[in-house]
Amino acid sequence: MNSQVVLDNKRNNKYSYIRCFIIVWLVLFSLGAFPGKSSIGQTYVAEPVYWINWNRLDFLDEKAVRQQVHINTLPPLSESVLASKFIRQGPDHKKRVSITFDDGPYLLTEKYIDVLQKYNIDATFFLIGIQIEKYPDEARRIAESGYEIGIHSYNHRRLTEMNINSLEEDFQRSLSAIRNITDSEIRFFRPPYGSFNDAVIDIAKKHKLTTVLWCVDPRDWQRNDSNYIARHVVEKAENGAIILLHEGREATLKALPRIIEGLWEKGFEIVPLSELLSDEII
Repeated sequence: MNSQVVLDNKRNNKYSYIRCFIIVWLVLFSLGAFPGKSSIGQTYVAEPVYWINWNRLDFLDEKAVRQQVHINTLPPLSESVLASKFIRQGPDHKKRVSITFDDGPYLLTEKYIDVLQKYNIDATFFLIGIQIEKYPDEARRIAESGYEIGIHSYNHRRLTEMNINSLEEDFQRSLSAIRNITDSEIRFFRPPYGSFNDAVIDIAKKHKLTTVLWCVDPRDWQRNDSNYIARHVVEKAENGAIILLHEGREATLKALPRIIEGLWEKGFEIVPLSELLSDEII
């Protein structure tokens, strides 16, 4: 008899637990299914829901801002720049310089951009067509970060050794490779090895490209010495300087922060080529 009572009590306790569980579950369900009422029948004022129309927001994220500032509002090039066969240096009446990178993109491109963004400075990248096709993500990162892009030929051949038809094909393939990764305006061309003739200049102008060389060259493609690279650039920089550096080189990457800081210490503003060349050359 006693054992039967104990068994009945256990069963009753078990059912009590189950009933409690069901009641709690129903209460929670009612709150979720009917948020306008509380479990005791009192009116519950829910927080208003705000539907966001993202197309009407009046702000841009960081990437969009850089694109607006550096791509969509490029200053017009000066008439003297547009009329020149080629440019080695910008105007010398302002304490400004431009940093340019050749031969990219490479796997190190993202690290170059990280340094530039850390210091919040601009640069211009002269890209090779086959490198864009090999590293399209790195090329897009340059464009999406708002940096100016110029062409540096399709496969880095010496253009002065090519006939007119081959030259035209090289320019078209180079521009096509860039247009596959960005709609940004392409203004500048830099011949491989700095080697050009009238035919090269004429075809560049036909494609509305200004030929840009340089006046400060630490030959970083030849010297794997970051201290020398940084020291040479800072010592040789002068008003209007166009600085030539190369992508894909650890020494150049390591030298870049010292170059930026050294130029700043000398009072230079570092600007993209379009800004450097927007004034009349005196």
